[in-house]
Amino acid sequence: MYTIKHAAQRVGITTATLRAWERRYGVITPHRSESGYRLYGDHDVAVLLSMKHLVDQGWSVGLAAAEALRLDRDHPVQDKSLGTPDDGRATNPIPDLAGRLTAAASALDTTDLAGTLNQVFALGSFETVMTDHVFPALENLGDAWADGQVSVAGEHLASNAVMRRLAVAYEAASAHGHGPRVALGLAPHTRHEIGLLAFAVAARRRGMDTDYLGADLPLDDWLGVVDDPELAAVVLAIPTTADITATGAVISALCDRRPDLVVAVGGAQQDHAPERAIRLGHDITAGAKILAASTSSRQRPDRNSTGAG
Repeated sequence: MYTIKHAAQRVGITTATLRAWERRYGVITPHRSESGYRLYGDHDVAVLLSMKHLVDQGWSVGLAAAEALRLDRDHPVQDKSLGTPDDGRATNPIPDLAGRLTAAASALDTTDLAGTLNQVFALGSFETVMTDHVFPALENLGDAWADGQVSVAGEHLASNAVMRRLAVAYEAASAHGHGPRVALGLAPHTRHEIGLLAFAVAARRRGMDTDYLGADLPLDDWLGVVDDPELAAVVLAIPTTADITATGAVISALCDRRPDLVVAVGGAQQDHAPERAIRLGHDITAGAKILAASTSSRQRPDRNSTGAG
């Protein structure tokens, strides 16, 4: 939970603006501490980020509030067992997850690795677990590998175990809705895909029709993908500094090919992307809300509906 000051900082607005949006437009309803202070959850922050993105795009504040509420209402989760996205539910900390994951990877202990992941993914919603637990633990694992504490084999063992969990979550989130169609993938020679696949799960759980294309996709293939007129958006990631140039080239080429296409980018180095790309930030919950807001005018028609005539 966040204080009003911290929530406003995460959204990028002043506390006065946050209070005004809350009171005038009813976009969020904060909790109250025992002493009466406002407390905001991840769900509140995500709704506010969606609203702010629309305002930044030129929407009036009133219309942006209504659209942010509609997006929050119209994109429920398909798999309730995975928790509700953006539910703001706090998770109980798992003792030294980063240390346990690193130790299991170092020892090539698949049993302990599986047990640790089983425990952490039972803590709360998919989005909260990834943001609060898995991503920090993987960052710690990367540092341990760089320091020589974990072998390449150990790092791959742990990373692939997480990837398998994400693949299961992606399939479980398969949507029957008709949200905008989104293709997600990485630029040529870019291979760190855990963050992007996790985001694909979050987007799919928001009702988007996602195509996950994976790592190291050639530019010609990207251009072929965006020639589909039904495609509303593409999402790439820039995980490392080595990926900046290739990803920037793909983004520029896609924007030139389809000026109407929403091109969004995430990852640790996303600030180095061409200006035409929408930054999704470093929180998959908030990023999915931003993408939903950016593609809200591109809803796909219901296949079960019949036209008049």
